[in-house]
Amino acid sequence: MRLKTRRTVVKSALAAGTLAAIGVIHSSVASAVTKNDQIRQKNERVVRDFLDLLSKKRMDAWLELWDQNSVQDMPYSPPGFPKRVEGKAAIAKHYSALPTSVGRMVFPDLVIYPMVDPNTLFAEFRGEIEVLATGKPYNNTYAGLFQFRNGKILLYREYYNPMVFTEA
Repeated sequence: MRLKTRRTVVKSALAAGTLAAIGVIHSSVASAVTKNDQIRQKNERVVRDFLDLLSKKRMDAWLELWDQNSVQDMPYSPPGFPKRVEGKAAIAKHYSALPTSVGRMVFPDLVIYPMVDPNTLFAEFRGEIEVLATGKPYNNTYAGLFQFRNGKILLYREYYNPMVFTEA
């Protein structure tokens, strides 16, 4: 299928979903798009909450965003830092020192890219974090692949510059 044709199909499907949502048309295609849009919007909210709760160090609420069998992959982690953390309990342990080891944290410039599968999103954002032990800023750029199951994070694959991490 040519690119122009694909764009037309996507635009038509999105328009059908919008029209179905306001009750103008009824069709199985429009209903499917609307359901996917609802799932995608819910998952986008989870990504926004993920960064907001983390920046506020509300770790109990943040952990509620994760599935029991969740995984965090960090393929570019520097030596001495895990590349993979499996299970919600292990993620809780991995982040347990965060509230006392960092000061101010903000995650500006969030851009979320929806994927064809409404349970998969790709996000880009920056992190501006104060490291208390060194007094140095940890300012990095992140890209993350999020996969969801039933509105919970099942996989978070985090890409960041490990050299910036190590220097902070």
